[in-house]
Amino acid sequence: MKKLALFSLAVLFCLPLTGQGQAETFIKEAQDFLTKKEYKQAILSLQDAINDINLTLAKQVAESLPAEINGLKAEGEAEVSNAGMGMIGGGMQIIKRYRNETKPENDAEVQILANSPMLATLNMYLTNPGMLGQGHKSVRIGTNRAIAKTDIQDDGNGNKTRSTEIQVPLGQTLVTLRTNGFATEQDEIAFATKLELEKIRTALGE
Repeated sequence: MKKLALFSLAVLFCLPLTGQGQAETFIKEAQDFLTKKEYKQAILSLQDAINDINLTLAKQVAESLPAEINGLKAEGEAEVSNAGMGMIGGGMQIIKRYRNETKPENDAEVQILANSPMLATLNMYLTNPGMLGQGHKSVRIGTNRAIAKTDIQDDGNGNKTRSTEIQVPLGQTLVTLRTNGFATEQDEIAFATKLELEKIRTALGE
């Protein structure tokens, strides 16, 4: 993610600034500030350019997410933001929600978060499965290792409902899937697999 953003900036510096995007405007500002030796302002303009590039990339990734997965349909457009990620090489957040129209209790939320502080911990657990806490387990989503935790809720009438969180590290990006009302772990993994994580990884330059 960081490499992609920096590479994009390098390309923009080398090209004529004829585009209509905000990134080109911020790059031009940075060049002007560098000419004036106003380096702090140049850095701020570069931060704005990277944020704009990340937001554009996030929108492309959000649009590529499936509109329906195994009977669950997307609820409107994905939420896309880069709030609170304004550092050089900062990131983005994508949230998309799905719901089963015939079973309202069966839903899922997909969150894609760049540069998550959870990544180092998750990678440590995946390397040392014995460190996983109670209720956590290592699972595989396609070719990717992930950590899953499931809670079973009982309504007191013998009806039990699964709620599961699956976290998948992809380089510098964390994909988190929260599901409710799936019948089995296999159903949850099948849903996660349909997200096509390798395509997401490629799109993010991971």
